[in-house]
Amino acid sequence: MNKKLIIVILIFLLIIVIKYTFSNYSLIYKVNNYDVYTKYNKGRYYFEIKKEHKYNFDIYGKRGLSKVIISDIKEIQFDNYDCILPVIKNMETYPLCYSNNDNQLIDYHLIDDEVLAEYKSEIKEIEKPNKDFIFYNNLNSNEYVALWTYKGYTIMNGKEYNDIKLFKNDRYDNDLAYLINDTIYMPNYDQEHEFDTLIALNLVSQKTHSIKLDKKIDYDSYIVGNIKKKLYIFDNKTSILYEINIRNGETKILSSAEKGYVKYDNGKFVTCSKSEYKVNKVTIDSKKQSIYDYKIDKNVIKTFNDNKELNTLIINTPILIVKENKNSLYYIKDNNFYKYNPNNGEIKVFYDYELSFNNSKAVFMYIK
Repeated sequence: MNKKLIIVILIFLLIIVIKYTFSNYSLIYKVNNYDVYTKYNKGRYYFEIKKEHKYNFDIYGKRGLSKVIISDIKEIQFDNYDCILPVIKNMETYPLCYSNNDNQLIDYHLIDDEVLAEYKSEIKEIEKPNKDFIFYNNLNSNEYVALWTYKGYTIMNGKEYNDIKLFKNDRYDNDLAYLINDTIYMPNYDQEHEFDTLIALNLVSQKTHSIKLDKKIDYDSYIVGNIKKKLYIFDNKTSILYEINIRNGETKILSSAEKGYVKYDNGKFVTCSKSEYKVNKVTIDSKKQSIYDYKIDKNVIKTFNDNKELNTLIINTPILIVKENKNSLYYIKDNNFYKYNPNNGEIKVFYDYELSFNNSKAVFMYIK
């Protein structure tokens, strides 16, 4: 066999491996008289199951050589609930439930019945109390949470937490703090009335450094947002929009009464009026578009963008969302900070006695 033929065969095999390892796909099939739709797209498996009712769920994971399918569907019927348990080889699944009373899909963790007890994970809340703060020991090693404590932060990660003191005096208003990737940027609150120094706190290393600015900014300001390594702050007192390079502190006047005003829209700066900054408070939305929609009123209803006709009740009370990661939510409810995912339901992360009273820019989160 000559070298050219060997090379052609190897290239062909490489194409096959790439196709079956990385390419997206969708399947339609039947399992136990249920119609099943499966879609894989960039590390996410989405499923719809239909017979009398239609259910949906998703799982995140790497794709292998074989396509993932539901091999069995177990029925769990009791009282006024119709539940099913999809079975997938080498993947953790959970019951999907429909409430016949409410004509509503409902997270099975919200159903108090012994029939579902065997499917619920027992989460032990191991309290680590510290005066008016309790850490429940339920974070993963890649999850970092920072709680504002008026002079600094309590940083939680994995099974541990650490108090970081940054300032001499208490500062209740923390609205000028802003998280970019794994680092919180905030004024040096020991400077009064106006500031020309930012403090950067890295949540992973828990180390800080100062960033000296070229100009002084009044505390009567608000964060517009960031674009990569540049932070934008609008000073209400001077009506100036500042662009700050967080690498070196270089501070530019991007908008003012003399220069005119611009805002960031669809990937570029466009002309706008001063009143948009003064009245409407212009912001740069740097969040990635979500796969889910969470409707928050008296409770929390989750909808997949894959099928907006299917709505699932996941939490029984209103919440304040801090972060979303894949199909997990991290949020404030009353004086507690929780994380939720469909496998484990609602889990306490920490309690702070003033959290519900002062939750604006009180909690920051980074997932490594």
